[in-house]
Amino acid sequence: MPDVRTTLAGLLAGTRSWDSVPGEMAARLPAAAADHGVSALLWNALDGVDEAAHVREQLTTIARAAVAREILVQRDLQTVTNALAADGVQALVVKGTALAYTCYPQAWLRPRVDTDLLVRLEDVTAAARVLDRVGYTRSNATNTGSLVSHQISFERRDASGATHVLDLHWKLVNPQIVADALPFDALWSTSRTAPRLGRTVRVPGTVASIAIACLHRLAHHQGHDRLVWLYDIHLLARTCSRREWEQLREFARAHKLAGLCVDGLRAARDAFGFEVPADVEAALDEASAGEPSRIYLERQVTKSDVLVSDLRSLPSWRARLRLLREHVLPPAAFIQERYQTRTRMLLPALYLHRLITGASRWVRS
Repeated sequence: MPDVRTTLAGLLAGTRSWDSVPGEMAARLPAAAADHGVSALLWNALDGVDEAAHVREQLTTIARAAVAREILVQRDLQTVTNALAADGVQALVVKGTALAYTCYPQAWLRPRVDTDLLVRLEDVTAAARVLDRVGYTRSNATNTGSLVSHQISFERRDASGATHVLDLHWKLVNPQIVADALPFDALWSTSRTAPRLGRTVRVPGTVASIAIACLHRLAHHQGHDRLVWLYDIHLLARTCSRREWEQLREFARAHKLAGLCVDGLRAARDAFGFEVPADVEAALDEASAGEPSRIYLERQVTKSDVLVSDLRSLPSWRARLRLLREHVLPPAAFIQERYQTRTRMLLPALYLHRLITGASRWVRS
């Protein structure tokens, strides 16, 4: 009997009928859908299936909340992107939100907890000023050293009480070994518009979006293959023309992401079923052999592995020491946010506690 993950993927892809789902499996689907971030997708896929009405009913509240929240998210993001464009700040909407408005039939079908924007490093200050002007405040929930993290988080509570979280990136991922793989200019040069989101919005093109999705899947969420991330790749890949497959082959090889791309494509194909041209798959496989990011394909990568890789990737001992310092001594505001206190007198003890417990977790990993 297929497991619940396989059954869930088959229902979403339309390759499995509800008649073939046993009762005990059906009872597990709502929880599995939530774990994999596809509750709204499953609700939508079961539309009109009378026999699945009891399962769909359990997902109705989630779907309605997603629809309502999307209205607020869209309005808020249009305000942000229009303000950035008015100030001449070039920004790309990336990851989940970009895909929601370009690949999914309805944006609310793609769940997100935040919106990701990518800008050039030299535009970070200007972008932050714009966000401040439209009502966002910088969050201290993320350790924002210059090497340990390549993003700043911002939050805003709107008039309805909804909280909007926006991550401002100057690099897409944090691990040094792949942090510079997809620079802003390479993505901007092949970007496209997203009319459903707004007239000033630009998102990465299809080829770059596949590379981003595959990079994000392993470099940011290695070992946690949720179906929603594979469904992203599935939606992108199934619309690729022959020319786009060839462009992906060259793009992935040029940016040394061939291994991550072929692994992501295979995982998504196994889950949802689509064709990857054999010659493209073979070329990506061959090109992956000497790539630095191959570490993510050879074994389960731990936090310790990432730290060692980061230290090896940095060009000088000064940079390596700075990275270690940022891990050990993050900003005081971050520590206060993490431990939910405003008492600065507690900072020495909190730093010590973080160092001891953090070291213990890293050793165990």
